[in-house]
Amino acid sequence: MSKYRWRDLIDLNDKEKSFLSPLACIAHIDVNAFFAQVEQVRCGFSRDDPVVAVQWTSILAVSYAARKYNVSRMESILDAIKKCDKIIPIHTAVFRKGEDYWQYHDGCGSWVEDESKKLSPTNYKVALEPYRRESRKLIKLFQDEYDLVEKASVDEAFIELGRKLFYELLMDDSYTDFADIRGIFQDGRYDLNDHLPSLPTKLSIQFSGEVFNSQNRPLFEDWDDVLMCLASNSTNTIRNQIDDMLGYTTSCGISMTKNLSKLASNYKKPNAQTIVKNNCIDDFLDCGKFEINSFWTLGGIRGKELIDLMELPKEHSIKFIRDSWPVSSDDIRKFMLKKIICRDIQRSREYNINEADVAKISAKIYQLVRGQFRLPVEPRPLPKSMMSKKNLRNDDCASVIDCIEWLEIFCSELNYRVHDLEQEYEKVIMPRTIVIMIKGKAGMKYTQTRRITTASSSITSRELFINATKLINEIDKQHGKLAGVYPLRELSLTLSNFDIIDKGKTVLDMFGNRAISKSSSTDNNVVKIEGEDIHSDSKGGPYDASVSETLEGEPPSASSPPTMAENLTCKQCGETLQDKKLFQEHVDYHLSVQLSEQINGVSENSTMLTHAERILLFGKKAKKNAASVQKPKKKDGGIMKFFKK
Repeated sequence: MSKYRWRDLIDLNDKEKSFLSPLACIAHIDVNAFFAQVEQVRCGFSRDDPVVAVQWTSILAVSYAARKYNVSRMESILDAIKKCDKIIPIHTAVFRKGEDYWQYHDGCGSWVEDESKKLSPTNYKVALEPYRRESRKLIKLFQDEYDLVEKASVDEAFIELGRKLFYELLMDDSYTDFADIRGIFQDGRYDLNDHLPSLPTKLSIQFSGEVFNSQNRPLFEDWDDVLMCLASNSTNTIRNQIDDMLGYTTSCGISMTKNLSKLASNYKKPNAQTIVKNNCIDDFLDCGKFEINSFWTLGGIRGKELIDLMELPKEHSIKFIRDSWPVSSDDIRKFMLKKIICRDIQRSREYNINEADVAKISAKIYQLVRGQFRLPVEPRPLPKSMMSKKNLRNDDCASVIDCIEWLEIFCSELNYRVHDLEQEYEKVIMPRTIVIMIKGKAGMKYTQTRRITTASSSITSRELFINATKLINEIDKQHGKLAGVYPLRELSLTLSNFDIIDKGKTVLDMFGNRAISKSSSTDNNVVKIEGEDIHSDSKGGPYDASVSETLEGEPPSASSPPTMAENLTCKQCGETLQDKKLFQEHVDYHLSVQLSEQINGVSENSTMLTHAERILLFGKKAKKNAASVQKPKKKDGGIMKFFKK
C-alpha cells in the first residue's frame, strides 16, 4: 500500500493545488551560456568552438568550449585573448545613435586593430532584441507542451508538470505498466482519503538523466518515484526539441519544489538533467555543493547577512540549520530576534534583515533546508513599466539634438519590447504614460511626464518618438541652459500605465474599453466618450483636443436657443453652420474621422494634426495646416455616408 492518497494524485490535475501535493513535480530548464549559444548558432560555429559574446570590452557570456581556457564572464576580452588566441569574440547587436533599428557588425569590436571597426558606446547602444526573440521561441515550445510555465529570466523557465503526469499515469496508452491503478480510477472505486495501491511488481519505465542517489536507494519505492520518472522522460523530450529546432543545449532539474529544481538544474552542466527524488532531498542538500545562500533569493548581501545573523559555519550550513533547529521555525525565530536586538543596540550599520522580517524568513528557512518550501509556478505577470536607458560619457550627449538621436533608439527598443509582450501574452498592449529622465553632469536629475497619444490601435516607434521629442524639448526649455546640465551623464525613457486588451475585441474595446453613448436630452444628445478621454492633453500629440474640447461650440439647450451664429462654429475646422441638426452631423463626422484614424492610422490630410506634427510625420513638404485639407461637405448625407465610403 502506498503512503500517498488518492487526494494527492487528484490534486495534480488542479493548477491551484498541484504544487502543494506531496506528489508535485516541478522542472527548471536553463539554456547553457545563452547569449554565447545564440551567437554560436547564428554565426554557424560548432559547440567545440570557443565562442564568447562581448559587450564593448567585457565578456557577457562564455561558451563551455571557451571555459576550458579559464575564460570567465565579465572578464576583459583582451585579457581573454591573451589566455587563448583561439577565442572567438562576437559583439552583441547594437543600435547606432540616430537610427531606429538594430543590426550586427560582425568582425567589429574593441579587439580589432582597425580603428574604423571598433564599436564604441559613444555612438552605439547594445540591443538585446535578438536574445529576447530566441527566448520567446523557447517559451513558446514550453507552452505548447505544458499548461503552466513561468519564465524566470530570458534563458530559464519553471514548468509545473501536474496535468501532464496525471494524464500519462492514468490515461496515456503508450505506458502499459499502470493497468491496476487505471482500472480503479476509471471505475471510480476509490475515496479521496484512500491510499493509492501498491506499485506494480515490474516496471518497464526508465529515468532520463541522472537520478541523484548517493545512498543507492531503490529507484522505485512509491508513486512519487514513478511520477518523477515520467517527468524526466517528458522534459528530456522537450530538451531534445529545443536542441533540434533551435540548436541550444539546456540543463534541467526536476524535484518537488521550485527551489530544489533550480539547484538541481545547476548541479551538473552543460547539457545535463538531474532528478532529485523525495527520499533523496536531504542527501542532495547535504552533498557539499550548496549552502544556505545557494537558494534562490538568499544570495548576495542578504545571504551573507543571514549567515552572520544565524552564526552559520562556512560549510554544510544547510545541515547545520536542520540539526540545530529540528523542531519548528519558532526556535529559529526566537534565536534571530535575540541576535537582532543585540545587533540593533550596537547600531553599527544598516541591515537588510530586520525584526519585522523575522517570522517570515525563519519559516522560509526551516522549510528550505528540508526541501519543503512551496511556491506556485505562475506565468510571469505583465510588467508595470519598461525602461530604456543609456549611461553617457564625455560629450556623448551635449545638446538636445543628441538627446533626440538617443531617444530615437530608445523608442525603437521599447517598441520591440511592447510587441514582444503582445506576442508572448497574445494581448494588445498600449502604454499610456511616457516619462523622460535626464541626469546632468553635476548630478541633478530632471523628469517630465506626459500622456501618450497614438494614431492607431497599436503603438509604433514613430508615435513614441513624437511624444518623446516633445517631452525632451520641454525639459531642455526649462533646464537646458542651467549650469551643470550638459553634457548629460544619464538619459532614460520609461513607458507605463499599460492598457491590456484581449485580441479579438470590438473596435471600441481597442480604445481602452471606452464606451460611446448618447447623453440625455438635457445634454442635447451630444456624442460623448464615457470614461477616459481619447486625448488628455490639450497639446499632447496628433490629436490636440479631446472630444469634449472639439464639441465646445455645441449649441445651448432648447430652453435657451442660440442668439449668435458663432455658437454653432466648429472649433475643429472653423466652419459655421446655421442649423442645429447640421451642426450635430458635422460634429459626428469629425468624431467618426477621429475614431477611424485611431484604428487605421493618421494620414497627411488629417484635420487633427498641427503643422509641426504633420512635418514630423510626413516631412517638410507636408501641407501647412488643416485649412488646406478638404472639409466635410454640407451635403454629405450625415455620418452614415462616411461609413459607406
